[in-house]
Amino acid sequence: MRHFKHLTALCLAAMLGFGAGAQAETTIITGGTLIDSAGTGPVEDAVVVIKDGRIQAAGPRASVTIPAGATAIDASGKFIIPGLMDANVHLYLNLDLETLIKYEGRYEDIIIEGAQLALKTGQTTVFDTWGPYPALKKARDMLNAGEAAGARVYFAGNIIGFDGPLSADFREAAAAHVSKAMVSRLNADWEQDTGRDLMWMGPEEVREKVDTYAAKDMDFLKYGASGHVAMEFITFSPRVQKEIVAAGHAADKTVQVHTTSIESLDMAIDAGVDILTHCDITGPVKTIPEATLAKMVEHSIPCSIVPITQRRLDAYIEQDPNQVMATYQGIGRKNIANMIKAGVSILLSTDAGVKSPLMMAESKQPKVDMRTELGEGHFNAFTALEELGMAPLEILRSATLNTAKAYKLDSDLGSLEPGKIADIVILDKNPLDAAANYRTINTVIKDGQVVDIDALPLAPLVSNQKAPDTKP
Repeated sequence: MRHFKHLTALCLAAMLGFGAGAQAETTIITGGTLIDSAGTGPVEDAVVVIKDGRIQAAGPRASVTIPAGATAIDASGKFIIPGLMDANVHLYLNLDLETLIKYEGRYEDIIIEGAQLALKTGQTTVFDTWGPYPALKKARDMLNAGEAAGARVYFAGNIIGFDGPLSADFREAAAAHVSKAMVSRLNADWEQDTGRDLMWMGPEEVREKVDTYAAKDMDFLKYGASGHVAMEFITFSPRVQKEIVAAGHAADKTVQVHTTSIESLDMAIDAGVDILTHCDITGPVKTIPEATLAKMVEHSIPCSIVPITQRRLDAYIEQDPNQVMATYQGIGRKNIANMIKAGVSILLSTDAGVKSPLMMAESKQPKVDMRTELGEGHFNAFTALEELGMAPLEILRSATLNTAKAYKLDSDLGSLEPGKIADIVILDKNPLDAAANYRTINTVIKDGQVVDIDALPLAPLVSNQKAPDTKP
C-alpha cells in the first residue's frame, strides 16, 4: 500500500506539471509590476520572458522583445517578484515520539511534504540546516530529479557538535520510553559521526572527522559554536572552529554556525564562517555590542535571523515574562533592529518544520503569529521585519538575493535577471506597500513551470492530522 501511494503521488506530480522535463518552451508574463530584488524599484507594465526554464528577458514592455507563439500569463494589476527563500528551515522537525516511531523509514515523505508546503506559499528554495542526512539526501535527490514536487532543497544534515534527536541536545527525556536500539539508530542517522564526541578532540582530530563528513553529498556545513539546550555554553574552541571552517571550504561548501550568545557569535566571525545562523539570539539580557556589529559589516558576514512579531512577543510575556522565549526573543528583536541600522546583510529564516495540527492543539506555546510553521512562518517574519524598520525592498532581498548570495547561488537564483532560473511569484497586492501583501499569492512558477499550488501538498502525513473534537 505504501508503494502504491508513493507511485500515485509521483504520477499526480507528473500530471500536474511538476516533473523536471515538463517545461514549456517559451512563456511570457505581461502587464504586471516587476519588483526585482536586484533592482532599485518597481517597473510598471513589465514583461518577463521565460525560455527553457530560465529568464531570457525582464523589464518594461518597451524594452523587451516578445517572442511570437509564446504561452502568455496576464499579470495586469499584479506584482511580479522572485521566488522566495528561507535561509534556515528544518523540513523534518517532528521529534515527538509518535511521529518518530510511526514514520521511521519514511522521513523523506515528511520532508517532501514540507517542501510542498513551502512551494505552495511562494518559497521556491529552502535551506535545511539540521535533520536526518539519509532522508534529506533522498528527498532532495527526488526533488531535483523531478520525481516529487516541492521547493528546491539544499541541506546540511547534522549540526556538527550536536548529538541526535533523542539526546541531551534535543529530546533526551523521550529516550527512556523506547528501546536503546532505537535511540542509537535514530541518533546515528542525524549525527553521522559528528556529534558531541568531537568536543573531546583536538583540532587535528576534529578536522579529520569534518573532512570525512564534508565528503558526503550534502550541500553546505553547519556547526554549533554554542549549545542548543544550554544556549549559554561555548562548544568548540577558536582553534577547532577555524579547522571546521577550513574543512568546509576545502570541500567547496559554505559553512554556517549555530550561535546563541555574544561570545560564540564573535568567535565564529573570527573563525571565518560564511553565515551566522540566528545571531539575533544572544541570551536574556545583553544585545550585540556595536564593535561586534561593526565586525559583521566589515567582514560582510550575513545573519540568518529568526524574527517574531510584537504580537507574538506580547503573548509570550503574558504567558510568563520570565520564560526563555520571552526574554531571548525580546533581546532578539532589539538585535535585529540594531543590525538593520548597522547595515548587516539580513537573511530571512524561520526554523520552520511541518507542524501537526494535533500537536499544535496540545502545545502550550502561544497560537498567534507562529514562526516555526512551514507555509506560515515566513509571512509572520516579513511582518516582524516591517515592524522593526526594515525598508520594503530590503525585506524582499532578505528572502531572495541576500540569501542566494550568502549560499553562493546568486548566479542562478535570487533575482529576475536574464540567464537565471525562472523562479517567480505573482502577487495580487504590492508587497512594498505592506508586508502582509506577501500572503496574496496568485501564481507560483518554479523552473519556468506554473505550479498547481491548490494541489499541494500531494500526500500529506502530518499537516493534515486532525485535533480531536473536545466539545461536550
